[in-house]
Amino acid sequence: MRIVISTSISDLISLGCRMILIIDAYNVLKQVISGRDIAEKERARFIAQLGKYAKKKGHKIILVFDGGPDEWTYKERIQGVYVVYSGIHATADDYIKQYMQDHKQYDMLLVSSDRDICYWASRVNVESLDSTAFYGILQKDLEHDNEAETEHESAVIKTSQKDNPELDALMQEGSKRVVSKGEDLHSRVERGSPARRPSKKERKMEKKIKKL
Repeated sequence: MRIVISTSISDLISLGCRMILIIDAYNVLKQVISGRDIAEKERARFIAQLGKYAKKKGHKIILVFDGGPDEWTYKERIQGVYVVYSGIHATADDYIKQYMQDHKQYDMLLVSSDRDICYWASRVNVESLDSTAFYGILQKDLEHDNEAETEHESAVIKTSQKDNPELDALMQEGSKRVVSKGEDLHSRVERGSPARRPSKKERKMEKKIKKL
């Protein structure tokens, strides 16, 4: 079965994006929300998070769900995220596989823990990232932004010229608080282990991880 990809999504590269992230939506959500169906509010929250992330990073995100509001493949753009519903005649996996096949020449990263489509991705030379790992990167990035905003809003500003030892101590302590970026979640080299030249495939993946 061949799935036709819309022009608006096919021409993403012409829009100057850093990288295309094609995300197996339910695979990601079910990794972090287990034991029950995914509610609409959880889908909406995930899309909103991805929209904020895409705007900050400059990526184009294609989020693919199974099913949807129409019999056939249905696409819409929500908060900067290209949301695709596969319809009843195809699955999200079908759509993702076809998209990777048709756009394998572009800078693209698959986000999924599904072995079948990850294997398909490797066949067309597209790197894949585990769903849980990506979700962790996403949440860490959003958490970093929230902490920075909170610090900015609650910053202590000394406006008095009078000596105030307690205030001086608080401000000095506050100046030591620096939000640092967490270590790369996908570092493959343990500290203290012998240096090894990464393979071509590993170097390619490292470049993509650095863009996230």
